[in-house]
Amino acid sequence: MKPGRISFVTGGFLVFLSWTLLAWGEFKINRVSRGITIRMMDVIPLYGWILMIAIFIVSFWFELYRPKIKQTVLLWILTIAPALCLIGISGFVPSLTEFDPNVARVSLGIGFYLFLGGILLMVSKGKGGQTRIVSTLVWVFVALGSGFADSLGLIREYNNLQDVFVRELFRHVTLALLSACLAILPGVMLGYASLRYPKAKEWIFGFVHLFQVAPTLSLLALMMIPLTALSRAFPFLADLGIKGIGFAPAFIVLFLYSLLPITSNTYAGLSQTDPFVLESATALGMTEKQKFRRIWFPLSLPAIFAGIRTAMTQNIGNTILAGLVGGGGMGALIFLGLSQSALDLVLLGTIPVVTMALLIDAIFAILEKTTIKRLGVKYDPHRTIG
Repeated sequence: MKPGRISFVTGGFLVFLSWTLLAWGEFKINRVSRGITIRMMDVIPLYGWILMIAIFIVSFWFELYRPKIKQTVLLWILTIAPALCLIGISGFVPSLTEFDPNVARVSLGIGFYLFLGGILLMVSKGKGGQTRIVSTLVWVFVALGSGFADSLGLIREYNNLQDVFVRELFRHVTLALLSACLAILPGVMLGYASLRYPKAKEWIFGFVHLFQVAPTLSLLALMMIPLTALSRAFPFLADLGIKGIGFAPAFIVLFLYSLLPITSNTYAGLSQTDPFVLESATALGMTEKQKFRRIWFPLSLPAIFAGIRTAMTQNIGNTILAGLVGGGGMGALIFLGLSQSALDLVLLGTIPVVTMALLIDAIFAILEKTTIKRLGVKYDPHRTIG
């Protein structure tokens, strides 16, 4: 079976499983109360089930016998299905239940997320799969912002904490991307030094590996000790924000975590440059600086971009822990939700982090492919650093 067909069948199985066996959410009269389970049987009437089953039967028939027709019509129909189901769930109201409509909410369950994942697998097949995936997610965000899904717990939490959400989101992006960006130049220089001075390679990679293998929370705790001592010895540093808690320790730890992927990929890219190309450049009379600037470094750019991409994506997730030391970011919302047993608040902090990570990864994947295409360079991203 072809890989595209495997993803389509797997997605169809996930959709079937979510529709028939799993709960799609809970109706709660307030944030922390025990909810009433919502299944798709409760939300979609009989004719909706008949229509959906008919669409999937026709989709699988076309998948087997008329794949081109399926790709052009039915897959695009499926892209709007999660958004419609989201609106349907948010409008669910159980009978014989007294509640305050300003407080009651619908919390999404595993059934909806599994259904969304199944649809994304199905629409990813064939030409234009990435466009259909983006279209599906755009429809979901349109449904969330349309006003027809205001009873969802995610929307209620956002409305209650809108100013806080925007502030922490901006702080999260700033902390994650700025720390990774500032690690680019040191990482590239360390990678170059590892190749240029083989005796220093073990020390350099031992240094950057030390921070990578250390648990993030432990590193944050260790960083708080010297920063606290510095802020007490030099009060003007505390006025600048350099102290044991807050932005500074989180920024330094994220910076150190970003060094390894950039350093190792720079070393890999430089070491894979064909030595005959460099010898030819020497024969043409190029100096060492000219060879590095015009040949060696450009040919290594795809690998370096891959390292920066890894560091950026990694930092988006690691920045969550900054909330534990007063650094802010979406981790502040996540840990607040955990302390209050408010799952919707936890999801409100988690979903933007996942979305940002995917977006950053996609942007740098495009930059990486563009660089490779323009330079005509090939490299092995799985090469080990010896």
